[in-house]
Amino acid sequence: MEPIKALVTISGIHGGENGPENVQFATEGRYSRRGQAYKIEYEESDITGMSGTRTTIVANSRSVAMKRVGAVESYMSFVKGKKQHSYYNTEFGSIVVGIDPYEVEVALNDAGGRIHVGYSVEVDHTPSGSNELDVLVKPII
Repeated sequence: MEPIKALVTISGIHGGENGPENVQFATEGRYSRRGQAYKIEYEESDITGMSGTRTTIVANSRSVAMKRVGAVESYMSFVKGKKQHSYYNTEFGSIVVGIDPYEVEVALNDAGGRIHVGYSVEVDHTPSGSNELDVLVKPII
């Protein structure tokens, strides 16, 4: 499937020591499929605090990978039950982020769909709470 324009809606909940923090925004992006994997690309905005960053999500039935390039750079891989560590680079410096997914649900097809990821987070090897990420994608016709 060739890349097509799509409406991408991102919803996130970060559950830290100060209680849950919700973020939601919608933006135009690109959606495509190569083999069994789907790719979603979009530009971050001031709402997420990552303006100047391009996010690419690649998902198949078992895993989700998220790569950010630009003002914020990171790579996160979500495979249920498989803890991963990665660097999160910002204009203020780099930190080590541990991701431990406990939910990874991918329901995508050529007509769009949904990704849901629930995961625990460590920042510099210190537990920081749990997050949920939902991505909805709908082709723009």
